Amino acid sequence: GIAMRVWPAACAVRVAHQSLLLQIRKCFDRPVFTGLRQLSSGEGGDLSPSLVRNVGIVAHIDAGKTTTTERMLYYAGFTRRMGAVDDGDTVMDYLQQERERGITINSATVTFLWKGHRINLIDTPGHVDFTFEVERSLRVLDGAVALFDGSAGVEAQSVSVWRQADRYHIPRIAFINKLDKPAASLSSAVESMRLRLSATPLVVQLPLGEGRAFRGVVDLVAMEAMLWQPGSDGDAFSLVEVVPTGPTGKDFQGLASLPEQCDSLPISRRELEAALEARAQLAEQVLTLDSDLLDQALAETGDAFSPLTLSDRLLREGLRRLTLQCDAVPVLCGSAARNTAIQPLMDAITAYLPAPTSKPVAIPTALKQLCAYAFKVTHDAMRGPLVFLRILSGSIRAQSPVYNLTRSQRERVSRVLLMLADQQQEVPAITEGNIAVAVGLKHTVTGDTLVQSEQAAKMAKASGQTVPFAGLDAAPPVFFCSVEPASAAQQSALERALSCLAREDPSLRVSADSDTGQTVLSGMGELHLEVVLHRLRHDFRVDCSLGTLQVAYREAPTTSTTQSSSLEHTLAGTRQSVSVTLELRPGSGTPSISLASPVAMAIGCRQQEVEEAVRNGVESACLHGPLLSFPVQDVEVECSDISVGPSTSVALLSACVADCTSKVRRGSQRLATRQTHLRYSCRL
Repeated sequence: GIAMRVWPAACAVRVAHQSLLLQIRKCFDRPVFTGLRQLSSGEGGDLSPSLVRNVGIVAHIDAGKTTTTERMLYYAGFTRRMGAVDDGDTVMDYLQQERERGITINSATVTFLWKGHRINLIDTPGHVDFTFEVERSLRVLDGAVALFDGSAGVEAQSVSVWRQADRYHIPRIAFINKLDKPAASLSSAVESMRLRLSATPLVVQLPLGEGRAFRGVVDLVAMEAMLWQPGSDGDAFSLVEVVPTGPTGKDFQGLASLPEQCDSLPISRRELEAALEARAQLAEQVLTLDSDLLDQALAETGDAFSPLTLSDRLLREGLRRLTLQCDAVPVLCGSAARNTAIQPLMDAITAYLPAPTSKPVAIPTALKQLCAYAFKVTHDAMRGPLVFLRILSGSIRAQSPVYNLTRSQRERVSRVLLMLADQQQEVPAITEGNIAVAVGLKHTVTGDTLVQSEQAAKMAKASGQTVPFAGLDAAPPVFFCSVEPASAAQQSALERALSCLAREDPSLRVSADSDTGQTVLSGMGELHLEVVLHRLRHDFRVDCSLGTLQVAYREAPTTSTTQSSSLEHTLAGTRQSVSVTLELRPGSGTPSISLASPVAMAIGCRQQEVEEAVRNGVESACLHGPLLSFPVQDVEVECSDISVGPSTSVALLSACVADCTSKVRRGSQRLATRQTHLRYSCRL
């Protein structure tokens, strides 16, 4: 009978579960599993490292990084629909706080295939509070795409991320986004790059149309116009040759009659003239910066050579060399929000940015089988710590032992994963030049280096060769507040959660203030700590709150004062008496005590015991000042006179000194309170 009653209920639950899954798929339609199946099935897994691109997207906040990444995933066939930041359904911004605020907080990693290349892309935050996310991402990347708002040009955080890329010598290409805005200007954005970033921009695309009329771009290398239909998803576009192709390449001589040429092209005469002028200027810039290219061009064309007629093959080779050497920055343009000119950007990533083999890293011979750098750690509710690794040499496999070279500890990799934002796919191994995620590493943190075995680490150390990418330091914190659990029962859970968060984010510092007893959180800004509070409450289920810091003050005298004190006490019929005269004056540091004359023999004690009794009396009196009962510091105390009766104990002497010290403090003309911990505090 019980089985008969439970069976219909189980069927109903199963049907409801399937219906819920169908509704979720219809509403959100986040088919990230298709792309992961392509990678996990082996497609692209046997690619040479020369066909791999490890690229990050960096920019000021709200420049369009996540929107651009969503378009890349869609055009690469990795998703069936494009997410929108305003709708909160993007693949890369998967955290609740990211979707609510509409900004990127956590750098997300994605791997996809594009025209025979494997692109490992990291979408980085643009807010200043999460600069460390950009720092550790750039540490393992081979190239970067710098996005700029076409109407704003170079902004504050654009300068910061550009300097970070300069620090690690990262080759870059620039993408001027949002050219559909009324105030957008490619020339102004390029000029701001030249002035504020001290860069050498090389414009390789010109926009067709301005503002709302923006409809496509002209590729100045291949001299082709790419046009998109307004309102379309941008998957299909028309490609038209601006300059016809002859037997020996582009026929620039056939453009003698511009009016007739423009009649057969979907661009105006003014746009064609601007494209030809920009192409000649681009060729001149590349030839000026690359002397080898000039020699090749002269060898191919002889005396008939001119910059305008430089072949697209040679021009593309010159652009790639200048980009890899960080001597110049190719500049592309488009509008991610209008699904325009994203495919050429993906082509430029594979054409101009380096492969892992283009930037060889000096790896010790003993570490050729495996050398991996941990640049990020996150915590998964089901799998535990997920360690993001850049494979510098060899390969990492599931169920294999590794050795943490930084911490001298043996560990074991239980699983190896491919990541698409918050989605995971197990793979048997990841090879050199790629980015992987390892499960099962209990002690590895950001900045650690993993090798195959302890023996290999000893051999590398004996050879005297240095290991690349050792360590990663976070910038000093700039924002401070306290964190308190709602009850004492939550204290242990709060400590465990903070330990996990500090392991994930080295820019988050957790410390205990011994003066106030508070747990202090230190971060890169108010938003940073707000996100930490949200994660404590929702991810770790800890009921806690942030508050202001209690300031630990110190009191100090500002004038010199002299006072005397006497104590009498009868113990077991024996009268004990002591009289002390003290001088208190401003000093530096902890209280210092000096005795004017020895008094040890008067009470039958050693001089050392007397000095210790005087010191104990002064220090006990300085624990609480007369103003706000804070400790007293920066004071010097001199015992100018001590009169002790016979049979007087050392304890009475110490009590008399403490009483005299208190009197001399109260008798001081002024005492100042000094704030010893200068911190910014907040109430959130």
